[in-house]
Amino acid sequence: MTTTTDVDLVQTGLAHLIHHTRKQIESLTKALDHLPDVSDLQLKGTLLKTYASQIEGHHHFVELPDYQGHQLSIKLDIKKSIIENAEDYFHHYHKSKRGQATVQQNLTTAKTELYQQLATQAAFDPNDPQAVAALKQTLIAAGAIHTHVLHSSKAPTPAHPRRFYTHDHVLVEVGKNSRQNDHLTLTARKDYYWMHAGGEIPGSHVVIHSNHPSEQTLQEAAVLTAYYSKGRQMNRVPVDVLTVGQMRKPKGAKAGLVTFSGPARTITVVPDATLAAELRDQEDIHHDAD
Repeated sequence: MTTTTDVDLVQTGLAHLIHHTRKQIESLTKALDHLPDVSDLQLKGTLLKTYASQIEGHHHFVELPDYQGHQLSIKLDIKKSIIENAEDYFHHYHKSKRGQATVQQNLTTAKTELYQQLATQAAFDPNDPQAVAALKQTLIAAGAIHTHVLHSSKAPTPAHPRRFYTHDHVLVEVGKNSRQNDHLTLTARKDYYWMHAGGEIPGSHVVIHSNHPSEQTLQEAAVLTAYYSKGRQMNRVPVDVLTVGQMRKPKGAKAGLVTFSGPARTITVVPDATLAAELRDQEDIHHDAD
């Protein structure tokens, strides 16, 4: 039998999920609008290589004719040769292009998810117990409905984890305590990425809300993982990278203790308070201070 509480829970959870997806789309759209023109970087690199033999010495900038005959001012690193400056422009071009592609891919995915969520909302029948139960489980897996840790009726649902958005606009959640670490790991989607400080360093469980995070997102999430661990003061911290589906909670294990199966990747990073502050969700800061 479907209870009114379950129906309300599902409707609220679905509305929360739709709101979150819309915010993500808004953020990604703004990011695309503000991305630099990558073709300009490629053009500058090409012009520098083309005219390298005609430029003597080291300069802060040079002016070169583009393909339309217009003079283009190109900023240079005076410590580097013209060819090295050209390679820098090509490097930034390829990096920016990859970032642009990642943002576009995430935006396309978010729009598809929103369409599916709105369709689910429109088709939702509160009088169908099986549909309510199935949707409830789907929303729990998506993190839109929070369940009690280990499904215990005695354990209250913890406050939400710290929330961050990488420069690719991917949500990263960081647990605040052992119970919340359990909750975060046990309710996240199985194909999401999971991180923890390696080398038996105590720290937060970290979940990346993506099943195909970019290398930049992985690096930034690893920095967050290192920062929110006992290795915060270390020069370099190893961070283990897995998927949520690899994690297991041993029966009777204390809060925060999990095991994993299968291969794990290790990323070594430097804890960075500045990056952590930069990536922190501003609404999250106002809602729940560290």
